[in-house]
Amino acid sequence: MKDPVITHRKVADKIKLEGQYYFTANVTIGLADGGDFYLEIDFTNLIESDLKILAELSKLQRELKINSDLIEKEKFNISHIIITSFNATRNIEMSWKCLSDDPDLYESLDVK
Repeated sequence: MKDPVITHRKVADKIKLEGQYYFTANVTIGLADGGDFYLEIDFTNLIESDLKILAELSKLQRELKINSDLIEKEKFNISHIIITSFNATRNIEMSWKCLSDDPDLYESLDVK
C-alpha cells in the first residue's frame, strides 16, 4: 500500500463516536489507495474513563460511526471508520489509524 496523500495534518478537532462519545483530537486526513479516506486520530485531554471507552471501541470488530467539526466543515464523505491500528500509552494517550468505511456499500452489493 502506498502512503496516503495527506490533505489536512494534525488539525485540532472535536469528534463524536457512535453518536454518543465526544473527544478532542488532532486529526490528519488524506486519501488512501482505492479512494478511501485515511485518518490518524490523536486523542487529546483524555482522562482515565475516556481511555477505557476508546480501548473498548478499538476492540470492536466492526465499523464505528464518526462525525467531527472538520468532517462537516470540509464536507468529507466520511460517516464510518475502520480502525486499522491503535496505540495507547501509560500517559493516558491514545491514537488511531483508520480508513473510512461506507456501510451502505455492503447493502447495495448483490452477493450470492
